Amino acid sequence: MNELNSNYLNDLKNDHKTLGRLLEDIKGLVQTNDIQGIATRMDSLRNGLLAHLKKEDDKIYMDLLTIAKEKNIELVTITINTFSTAMKGIATRVLKFFDKYSKREEIAKLSSELYNDFPLVYEDLLKRVDREEKVLYPMYEKYCC
Repeated sequence: MNELNSNYLNDLKNDHKTLGRLLEDIKGLVQTNDIQGIATRMDSLRNGLLAHLKKEDDKIYMDLLTIAKEKNIELVTITINTFSTAMKGIATRVLKFFDKYSKREEIAKLSSELYNDFPLVYEDLLKRVDREEKVLYPMYEKYCC
């Protein structure tokens, strides 16, 4: 793998670490009902997640699909399609969550619902990160550049 793509994967993994820290911060703040802290970190989480997804959409999926087509590697095509479909479902749920809790006022007003909703988003995102790092990124390392 060339240095550019190696740096790209490292960047994606660093995004995962940052997103993981934000998730953990929010989890703790939900327990203490720190509305301002939650609002600040939710905004950072949303922005970080959207930027991360754009990085993936712009390169990893495109590179892998190109390689799969050029070398006729059906496993790569199936894996990318599966990841893409799963991510659309997760993104829909997570974006609805962010829309629901988009402002400090909504977080304060709906704090009891947030207490129940956040663990689902937390689990969705952590499972996704784990699958990407165990399946998608190694596939990229193996087949790309």
